[in-house]
Amino acid sequence: MNICFFSREYPPETHSGGIGTYTYNMAMALSRLGHTIHVITSTEHSEGSYQDNGVVVHRLRSRRIIPKELWHFNYSYAAAKKVSQINCMFDIVQSSEFASEAFWFALNKIFPLVTRLATPMYLSEELDGRTLFRPSLLLNWMEKKQTLNSDGIFTSTRSLARVVTEKWGIEPSRVEIIPNSVDVSRIMKLAEDRPAPEQLKGKDFLLYFGRLEERKGVRVLAQALPSVLERCPSLYMVFVGSDLGFRGTSLRKYIQKRSGRFRERLIFFDNQPQEVLFPMVHLSKLVILPSLWEAFGFVCVEAMALGRPVIATSGSGFEEIIENDISGFLVKPGNSGLLAEKIIHALDDEKGLLRISEGARQRARDFDAAKVAVRLVDYYQKIKEEWLKKKTICKVA
Repeated sequence: MNICFFSREYPPETHSGGIGTYTYNMAMALSRLGHTIHVITSTEHSEGSYQDNGVVVHRLRSRRIIPKELWHFNYSYAAAKKVSQINCMFDIVQSSEFASEAFWFALNKIFPLVTRLATPMYLSEELDGRTLFRPSLLLNWMEKKQTLNSDGIFTSTRSLARVVTEKWGIEPSRVEIIPNSVDVSRIMKLAEDRPAPEQLKGKDFLLYFGRLEERKGVRVLAQALPSVLERCPSLYMVFVGSDLGFRGTSLRKYIQKRSGRFRERLIFFDNQPQEVLFPMVHLSKLVILPSLWEAFGFVCVEAMALGRPVIATSGSGFEEIIENDISGFLVKPGNSGLLAEKIIHALDDEKGLLRISEGARQRARDFDAAKVAVRLVDYYQKIKEEWLKKKTICKVA
């Protein structure tokens, strides 16, 4: 099949989150299956097209404009224009709903469009404790319009499907569940290719990796840490990720303040490339992911692929990844006391950690990109056939 992805995030230049991770993993997996893959993405430098391991990457200059809605609208127009300029008859165009990259294309489709629900802007705002002000309401409308105008809609978890279909009035049967994926063999190779940073050598440490932001439960973890670090006097806590703050306050400073006399056992790194990050993950005792709500959680599967026991939260997408006490641990979100108890209990049970470690490795294989790509192609084929059937009916009419 000929497949085109819209993804402003795409490594190495613009890889900043889960959408970029998803697109890269799936583009590579589909290319290895013999499909023709194009990715339309952004750049802050010179525009151009090039090949990356068989995937054709087109980078569009993304000029930031105020208000941001105009920026998103202009970018969606540029992406739609680029599709029409590529000398390829695409069977499927795929985009996430976030930031409405395919908004313009959805209004003027020349190929079937599939929207993958990642995390809509309204949900991100709610989870970060921000209310939707007028410009964000406009972007929410653009995301919703793109999704409703799509020929197919899918998402990674039932949790996200339920939340978005209720909010946007989408018939639940329209939304297919296809899990996100990771390249397990690549993760393992990157973890073994180089040593972890010097600061971590010889240390036992817990690890949080991801953006430091409210919806990731970082403040809850900060509140849990003093009792954990007091109980485990040789243990360190490592944070890897950019500090997005909360209501104008640095979350790194908040964590340091809450840790009091234990702050010397906190280690912070800014966002790191995967070749630096994965050796750190591989060395950790436990990975802690205390999100208040999570659509899926790539970081969870990445850690599990390396056999790291993960403590994550119940009530959202993590529940569809982790089998509690088999391939990881789940705790109620927003409760620092329960989180501290779970961390201490897990660390006290070395045999249990070994069992969970093996369960995590086994479970991660269910999300391997090669396996998920086959399911995605079957879905694409169904959407393409429905598109062609509609076009035939329109011509007859």
